[in-house]
Amino acid sequence: MLATVKEFMGIQKHPLLEHEIRTYSDRLQVWKTLIIKGRFAEAKAMQEEMSIILDLPFEHDLYLLYLVSEALLLGMEYNIPAAEEKLSFVEGLLEDANHDILDLYHLNKGFLCAYAGDLISSLKHSYKAVSHAEKAGKDANVSALINISHTYIFLGKPLQAIRYAERAKAHVRSDITMMTSAVIENNLGTCYSHVGEYRKASESLELSIAQSKSVNANDLTGEVLTNKARLKLMMRMYEECINLCDQALIYLENEHKGLYVGTLLTKADCLCEMKRYDECRELLVCARAMIEEGNSDVLMEATNDDERIITINAISHLMTLDNSDSVSYIQDVAIPHFRAGGLSKFGALHYCDQLEAHFIKKRAKTKANAIAAISRDIYKEIYHGEIEFD
Repeated sequence: MLATVKEFMGIQKHPLLEHEIRTYSDRLQVWKTLIIKGRFAEAKAMQEEMSIILDLPFEHDLYLLYLVSEALLLGMEYNIPAAEEKLSFVEGLLEDANHDILDLYHLNKGFLCAYAGDLISSLKHSYKAVSHAEKAGKDANVSALINISHTYIFLGKPLQAIRYAERAKAHVRSDITMMTSAVIENNLGTCYSHVGEYRKASESLELSIAQSKSVNANDLTGEVLTNKARLKLMMRMYEECINLCDQALIYLENEHKGLYVGTLLTKADCLCEMKRYDECRELLVCARAMIEEGNSDVLMEATNDDERIITINAISHLMTLDNSDSVSYIQDVAIPHFRAGGLSKFGALHYCDQLEAHFIKKRAKTKANAIAAISRDIYKEIYHGEIEFD
């Protein structure tokens, strides 16, 4: 009642009473939960009610919690400039902020840094979000754990990615959304594929597909289907790979052009392995046209447009590997390029395998051994190298 009177009068001359603070705080937690769960329509409807907090000058913690929650909503709706502007304002007010606020602030920053491609900063802030959540006496921030796992995937560190995805899975409560669970299982499936745990990878990806379909998440469903297609390609189950790519393309056609192009390239790689070169060329022409038209709206993906073009060229050269120019391209351009990236190191391993097999077939033992040495170095970088922080 008192809060209603104050709202009607448009003033707050004194700090709120304890039970009023508790009421506002509880409502903020509900609002924050709606945002984190991706229930944006409900969150938007509740935002007007919560914005009253901006008129409570004495309630510093409530004010900051509102701002960082609003920034999270903006970021999750991909209104990145507005989210960055909001967090920039908040940064100057954090000196005495509590752990709950700092948890949400660093979760925001981790997401925005990942969006900008600054993966190391994304890791730093996500780690801090987990730490502040624990200091606040709560379970580890599941969203931050997922972000850490996702970032390690893009850094080409599947073992670390698995560790944090499993940790996120262990910390989720019974009210976890199907979408969040699908993202975790997709991360696990992708990483298990890279470390050769094909049975675990298949189980996680199957579960992720079922969950993403159940919430009509077409872009995620298409992404998971593509990841399963890549798994089948690793297992040399080519027909299944082609079938899964075709399913993924249906889901992605009107959803996410960047993922769509990536799926085309996976299918092209499979067709090349099957020596169905004419079909492969048709797909490569289509993929290149889409890239040149600028239709690959990339967000948090392992490859950008330049990398896709190099992938297209590498697959094209694999189709004519007996040509000396093709051998030189793969050895001098494709392998060094993919080796320089995080997740794309696995692409470098793929091209090393193809080139080593070519040299063995040609009985060029010295060259085959040189390529094998590169493969060993890349394995060390992936499985033994550490991420360095400033």
